[in-house]
Amino acid sequence: MLSFKPINADNILETSKFFKYKISRTSDYTIGAMYMWRDFYNTQYTIYDDMILYKVKFLDRTSFTFPVGSGSLDKVMTALKSYCRKQDIPLWFCTVPEEAIPILVNQYNGTIPDEPSRDWADYLYLAEDLSNMAGRRYSGQRNHINRFKKLYPNYSYEKITEDNMDRVIKFLQDYQVDFNKGSNLAKEELKRSMELLPYLNKFNLIGGFIQVDETIVAMAVGEVINDTLYCHIEKAKRQYHGSYQMIVKEFSKNAITEQVKYINREEDVGDMGLRTSKLSYHPHKLLDKYCVLLPT
Repeated sequence: MLSFKPINADNILETSKFFKYKISRTSDYTIGAMYMWRDFYNTQYTIYDDMILYKVKFLDRTSFTFPVGSGSLDKVMTALKSYCRKQDIPLWFCTVPEEAIPILVNQYNGTIPDEPSRDWADYLYLAEDLSNMAGRRYSGQRNHINRFKKLYPNYSYEKITEDNMDRVIKFLQDYQVDFNKGSNLAKEELKRSMELLPYLNKFNLIGGFIQVDETIVAMAVGEVINDTLYCHIEKAKRQYHGSYQMIVKEFSKNAITEQVKYINREEDVGDMGLRTSKLSYHPHKLLDKYCVLLPT
């Protein structure tokens, strides 16, 4: 029988070796996302026949993520069905990428009860677009960036390191006081962002910040898996005009490598202000995620 255990800072690297097998560019199979939201979704994992599978609490029900790895999907699905029968729970899959839908529906008789929620769609951009912001589409962003550079000519972009980590955490603490949103999800995200930062090097994450006169005004953290940069944290002080546009461009430019073709800036979780902002950067595609019910 499958045995699940909670994610923690010591075992998450064991799970990350499976991420190279992910069949989509959605943000769910990433160290940053998994670690930040492990308690919020009560995330647990199991490894079976060289496949990894997560169990989460999503939409008030026990659900599972699509298994990935080098092993047999049939074997892990058979084991999962047996687990659900013994636990007397329905077999729900959540955050299922569109690439996995034909597999779950056609091979395993799954059904999709509802349309995917727009709130949980990931924003996928071309890396070249965000790192250059060229062309008429990005004239608005360039105007903000040019104004920032004019107002703060002595700005600099720095990588987050052990030496400046305390300053970045202090920035987030101040941000929490000054710009905290009322939603529980936004509060949780800030809390988990501060919790993730000390593990930046251990988890092989990438971080950077923009400072003006030794004051941090914006920061971002992400990671690269296959051909995609995933941006997990992105914060800026709004009183510094153009700081958000600056961190998007500078982080994209400094974090990508030749292999990176896409940047995933994750969901807007129904925040209309965030949605407007993410759309203004002209996503290449919105990555929908589905819930699928399978017979046991």
